[in-house]
This record gives sequence, structure tokens and C-alpha cells, in this order.
Amino acid sequence: MVYLGGPGRGVRRPRLHDAPPGYRPPRLPPKQQRRQLRQDYILLRVATVCAVGLVAALVVIFLIMIATHV
Repeated sequence: MVYLGGPGRGVRRPRLHDAPPGYRPPRLPPKQQRRQLRQDYILLRVATVCAVGLVAALVVIFLIMIATHV
């Protein structure tokens, strides 16, 4: 959360994450909502697997460096 101004002095200041007044997010049909959720889930799963693989590779590299240090 980021403040865009100084102290409020009783006035509510807009924050960076607040939507503009009167904004309504677009409504998607249920079928598209399910497709979007499925895509997000798959993308998150792939990113998690890649992150775990990267961390494991780094740990192995560090262990090899420690083991071969003279």
C-alpha cells in the first residue's frame, strides 16, 4: 500500500490499490471464469515447480562448492 500524499487532515486520500469511484470490474460468463481460474492454477503450478527446481539446483551447487573447497 502506497500513500500518494502527506498526512490526511481528515480527508481520505486515495491509495494506489483503490479503484476509481464508480468502477465496476467486467463480468465474465461462468464458463470464461472457470477457464481463467484453470489457466491461473496451471500457471501457478508451473511457476512453483520451476521455483522448486531452481532452489534445489542452487542448493546442490552450494553443497558441491562446499565439498570441493580446499
